[in-house]
Amino acid sequence: MPNSQRSTGKGLLSPLFEPVAIGDLVLPNRIVLAPCTRNRATADLGPTPGAIEHYASRAEAGLLITEATLIAKHVQGYLDTPGMFLDSHVDGWAKVTEAVHERGGRIFLQLWHPGRMAHSHFTGVAPLAPSSVLDPAKRRQVGDFELYNEQPAEMGERQIADALAEYGRAARMAKLAEFDGVEIHAANGYLPEQFWRRHTNRRSDAWGGTAEKRARFMLETVAACANEIPVSQVGVRLSPAAYFSDMQYSEGDNEALDIILQRLAEAGTAYCHAGIVEDKSYPYLDGTSTQYLRQRWSGKLIGNGGYNPESAAAAIASKQFDLISFGKLFLANSDLVSRLENNRPLKPYSTDVIRAFT
Repeated sequence: MPNSQRSTGKGLLSPLFEPVAIGDLVLPNRIVLAPCTRNRATADLGPTPGAIEHYASRAEAGLLITEATLIAKHVQGYLDTPGMFLDSHVDGWAKVTEAVHERGGRIFLQLWHPGRMAHSHFTGVAPLAPSSVLDPAKRRQVGDFELYNEQPAEMGERQIADALAEYGRAARMAKLAEFDGVEIHAANGYLPEQFWRRHTNRRSDAWGGTAEKRARFMLETVAACANEIPVSQVGVRLSPAAYFSDMQYSEGDNEALDIILQRLAEAGTAYCHAGIVEDKSYPYLDGTSTQYLRQRWSGKLIGNGGYNPESAAAAIASKQFDLISFGKLFLANSDLVSRLENNRPLKPYSTDVIRAFT
C-alpha cells in the first residue's frame, strides 16, 4: 500500500487515529499493543529492567496490554514468564507503569492462569484444570529440550475458590502498581476457556454440565477483579474459535460463551479482545470470530490477528470492531504509531526482534 495513502487527517488510515473511550479512559487513537509473551523475567518472576523501556517506548499507542502475567507461582507453564503475586512484582511493574505514564501512555496488565497448560517442571506440582483432560501435544521449548504436557488434576471447590482469590489479588496488586486496568486472559485454551468449553469441562457439579454452570467461572473471575478495581477497568480476551492448546469445539460451547458475553457487557466490562487467530470463517460460528463477537458484544471490541494497518482501518470504519491490536508490527516498530501517522515505512518483523528483548 503506497505510503502516500497513509494520512491521519484523511485517507485510508484515518479511522486508526480517532479517539475512543474505554471506561473512564479516553484513548487518543485506536491502536493497541497486543499482549506478546517475551520470556523475560527475573529469578523471582518479576519484570526485568528491560521491560521498562519495552513498554514506555510504545506509549504512543492508545492502549498497551502487557505480556501474559501469572497470578500465582503454581500456575507457571512456560519459561521466564513474569508474575503479579509478590510485593517485589508490584515494585517492578510500578517502574513500568511510571515510565509509560510519563510518556503519556495507558497500560493494562494481562492476568494469566494457564490451567492445564501449567507444568511441574516449573511448579513442582501437577497442573490444575476443570477436568482431568490431557492435551497430548508437545507444547513448549525449555532451553534445549521440549516438555510434554501433563495430565491435569481436577480442581476441587477449595482450589476453584483459591484461583478466584488469586485473580482478585492480582487485580489489587495491579492497582497498587498503578496500572490503568487489567485484562483477563480467557482465550487461547487457558483456564477460563477450559471451564466454558465442554471438551475440557466434563464436570456435573456447580461448575459444569449446563452452559450456565460452565460460564460461571469466567463470570466470577471478572467479579473477583471487579471487587478490587472498577469493572470498567477490567477487559477480557476471548477465543470464539477453538484452535489453540488442543481446544475442540463441542455442541453447546456457543451457548456458554453467549451467556458470558451478554452478562459481561451488561456489567459494564471495559472491552472484549479477540484472541490471536487469523480471522477466517468457522462453520460452528457461522462466520469469523470477529463477526461472532460483534453480533453478541455491545461494548468496545478489539480486533486482532491477520490485519495490517490498512485492513484494520477499513474494519474499524465499517464497525467490525472498535480498536485493533498489533503484535509483530509493534515488536518490530516501537514507534509504530508515529510511523503510521507520518507515512514512514515499517520495519519488517523478524526473529531478531525476539532475540533483542531484555
